[in-house]
Amino acid sequence: MQAVPELGALRQELKLAGVFRHRELRSWLKLAFLLGVVAACLVGIVMYGWFAALFLVPVASVFATSAAMMGHEGSHRSTSASPTRNALMTYLAFPLFSGLSALYWREKHDRLHHGHPNVEGVDPDIRPWPFVSTKGDHEQQPRHLRWFQRRFQAWAFWPMTTLMTAGMRRSSLIHLVKYAKQNGRDRAWWIEVACQTIHYTAWLLIPSLIWGPLAAFLVYSAIWAGVGVLLVLVFAPAHMGLPVVKEQNNDWVHQLETTRNLKLPRVISFFFIGLDYQVEHHIFPKIPHQNLPRASEITAAWCKRHGIRHLSEPYLSALADAAKYMARAYERESVDPLEVRAGLVGGSQLAA
Repeated sequence: MQAVPELGALRQELKLAGVFRHRELRSWLKLAFLLGVVAACLVGIVMYGWFAALFLVPVASVFATSAAMMGHEGSHRSTSASPTRNALMTYLAFPLFSGLSALYWREKHDRLHHGHPNVEGVDPDIRPWPFVSTKGDHEQQPRHLRWFQRRFQAWAFWPMTTLMTAGMRRSSLIHLVKYAKQNGRDRAWWIEVACQTIHYTAWLLIPSLIWGPLAAFLVYSAIWAGVGVLLVLVFAPAHMGLPVVKEQNNDWVHQLETTRNLKLPRVISFFFIGLDYQVEHHIFPKIPHQNLPRASEITAAWCKRHGIRHLSEPYLSALADAAKYMARAYERESVDPLEVRAGLVGGSQLAA
């Protein structure tokens, strides 16, 4: 590739196509629909008992996952032109509904992941504890974790995704404690604490008083364990299996070198909240998810004209790539970003 073209030209083309225009009402209606289905599932479990839960818990997990990811939209300020309503979407979907700290998410995802995708030792989204994505990260772990990764990462990665939401809530609470020490108990911190308190009261305390602690805990744990698996199924294929670099090329093309789109049927794409269009989302995170399909068409054509790779793969192919990579990721070396830029490293590192 020759000189990197200016991104402003693509931005202008996308702007003329109207893809930055917010679809706020549609987003709020979608959130209401998703939450309504989760609520209906919970009512069904209460009314019809454990037999109904075998069917309704997985359904609730699917819709809860998408509802939670609406907070991802609010955090990127792509829901609305209003900062207040973007924040409202974030707090409703994250700490209030999901028990996930918005402050933690902004640090982990918005700043570190989006700023440094697939960069060894920096991007937390490719280091799902207790696993690793490169040999370098593996060698930095304590001895007991290195032992665990060598013996169990190949088969334990996917079963342990059921614990992902529990781990994120733990990290959220730790982050809130650290935030208070570093920044004081400001308005954002108090909003988080209030939302977290309501979350655990509504999901666990009140149901425990009505149906007993065990029943409340089992339903809560089952639904959110399913959410953990589904979140990994959404996020992992977009990055895992693509080159992990020692450091990043400091321009926007780095986003394309470490990210791929996922080809999905429209009915399944509805639940991904735009995260099947990760390429466009990473370059322009403020594009509303409803406009990402059109943005992807324009971006793919623009990249083709400029000789830049725009990677889009069938979902199952990308998922298989991610699964094979993670199985033995602790053996795989990160690569020089210049090799990726020169095309010496392909779309995955499976040959290692």
